[in-house]
Amino acid sequence: MEYRRDFDVQGKICGDLKEDMILKICLYDEAGKLLRHVCSKQMNDENLYLDHPDLITYHEELDPGKIKLKQFGFPELLVKVLSDPEASLHDATIKCFCNSDSYKGVIVSASDTAHGRILESGLSLCDENGEAYDCLEMGTYLLEVSLSDREGNLLTKTEKKIVIGKREEAVIVRFNPPEHRKRMNKWCEQMGFTIINDTLPGYLEPYLGRWYYHMGLLKYYRSNDIAIYADALVHMFVYLCDPSSTSYETELAYLASRNRIGDRGWFRTYRYDIGEAAIGKGRSFERQGRIVPFEDALSICRIDLVDEEAKENIFDLSGSRLLDSAYDLSDVKVKAGSRIAFHCIARPRQFDVSDCVLKDDNTYRIDNEIDKIVYRIDDREEERNLMMERIHEEGSIGFSVYEAYNIFELKNEDQGKTLQFTLTLKDRRGNLLEGRQSVSVKVI
Repeated sequence: MEYRRDFDVQGKICGDLKEDMILKICLYDEAGKLLRHVCSKQMNDENLYLDHPDLITYHEELDPGKIKLKQFGFPELLVKVLSDPEASLHDATIKCFCNSDSYKGVIVSASDTAHGRILESGLSLCDENGEAYDCLEMGTYLLEVSLSDREGNLLTKTEKKIVIGKREEAVIVRFNPPEHRKRMNKWCEQMGFTIINDTLPGYLEPYLGRWYYHMGLLKYYRSNDIAIYADALVHMFVYLCDPSSTSYETELAYLASRNRIGDRGWFRTYRYDIGEAAIGKGRSFERQGRIVPFEDALSICRIDLVDEEAKENIFDLSGSRLLDSAYDLSDVKVKAGSRIAFHCIARPRQFDVSDCVLKDDNTYRIDNEIDKIVYRIDDREEERNLMMERIHEEGSIGFSVYEAYNIFELKNEDQGKTLQFTLTLKDRRGNLLEGRQSVSVKVI
């Protein structure tokens, strides 16, 4: 478990469970001292403070009255009395839920930044007496889950040793669409990057089965998430970095606010050489993307030949708009009258730390960023935007801050010419940035 974050404890209950049983989760240090405990004295406790102003859930029509949420359980919002939720909302010892076959609870590290958190949680969870918790120190602990009757007789228990420490390496990576997800899982395994699979406190899993957007108490979730990156060398795979993603507006922004982007001791980047996990399935130009270190400020991944329906900064992963793809940029030949698309990726760069302003919800306002690509085509210039959108099956799967899919029409009068495209980046304030790429396109 990462130092300075809270963690979930979840498990199964096998056998008969009577209504009046008590489930308890305890954390002990190596000397056997009890440091944290949470307890559920009522099965299927539905005393959830669902009017919390920061709670994000499914739309009402998908879960009328949030009945399924109550059955699923979200211990972060359990209170003793619904008519006065604030009286017990901050009591960490009641953040435990169980039903007939499972349980889950939250173990708090530090209550707030004054006691060791990196970012405020928005909940300020304390002990049963209202006293703040100091941050759990790094080391080995014993986690114990027990089931007792009302008289205090122990019926069964299980235990597990855990270690709280600092992660040496961490990864910022998106896991959509499926082809990319498969590649990322394999890549992370090969590189030895650990993927965090346990639910971080504050995050509400898609309990209806389908994910639409992040749900739960996201300020609390982000305050736990950032502990993964606070002390680690971060490896970022630059792909589908959506402006509203935790990857961009919390994780990457936090690193930028600490002046770590651009410092290879803290931050390293990677990309697909062709911009995608795969292109042109079943066609003459089919190719699998190779994962390569991202060293240049700007990379031209490939140049596509596209049909009349292809749109600026939109890439359909089905390949339905693709006619051909050029991967060897040293010999690009295109017929006059055709439409071509440049798939480009910009490497995240460090701007002034003052350009990253922490907001109350633990996202950052980013005041300056890579914004445009300036194309110089022989003796003329055009400015094009980044922020490429990917389409997959049912529709959009998100935008990418650092990618572009810029379309150009080659005129009939250009036949016989070799057009020189020179690309340079520009930030939001209109400043040209160092690093450029050039490619020649022969119009035949």
